[in-house]
Amino acid sequence: MVGDRAHPTTQTYDAVLFDLLTALLDSWTLWNEVAGSAEAGYRWRAEYLKNTYAAGRYRPYEDLVGEAARNVGLPFERAHELGARYAELEPWPEVRETLRALHEAGIALGVVTNCSERLGRIAADRIGVPFSVFVTAERAGYYKPQPQPYQLALDELPAGSKRCLFVAGSGYDLFGTVRVGLPTWWHNRAGMTLPEGAPAPIVIRRDMTTLPAFVLGHDMPGRPAT
Repeated sequence: MVGDRAHPTTQTYDAVLFDLLTALLDSWTLWNEVAGSAEAGYRWRAEYLKNTYAAGRYRPYEDLVGEAARNVGLPFERAHELGARYAELEPWPEVRETLRALHEAGIALGVVTNCSERLGRIAADRIGVPFSVFVTAERAGYYKPQPQPYQLALDELPAGSKRCLFVAGSGYDLFGTVRVGLPTWWHNRAGMTLPEGAPAPIVIRRDMTTLPAFVLGHDMPGRPAT
């Protein structure tokens, strides 16, 4: 037990791993712009998430994005346009401040993302905070929620899974994090429904303002909250 729940004496976690393209970055806005409307962007993104999380072994990321576009009636080439505009991605408003607070507190930070190495690096540079570990699906050889990307990140962190928290952007991550023993906070910015059969996260929030307090042991909820 980490101290008294009301007055913890030590931090709860030594490291935090993040989903990149949904938990940290507002990629929804860019997808909507490339798709031509919010409705088309949502359908495209939902199809991409479904297909990517079912992919297993790594295939070229832009192929999966293009296939998802074609499946919802958009040109395959929208995937190339999306990739060409990755440098336009912006973090959610509180993300930089949240990650700087964790970094300054000595918490190791890492990313586990379903992306190519090239596009993942472009996206991560938009955050402006150093990461100790950076794992893409391309480098791991598998897409989330297969356990390999999460496990590779854990292996490269200076903290074991018992002292590491994962911050998901999609409920699909929960299928993978449970397999490697990663407690998971769900940053459910878009108000998505938990996928059928997915394990419950320890916390659900619509923003990340309370994440530093939780990681450092100042916020210990007894049950998941929205």
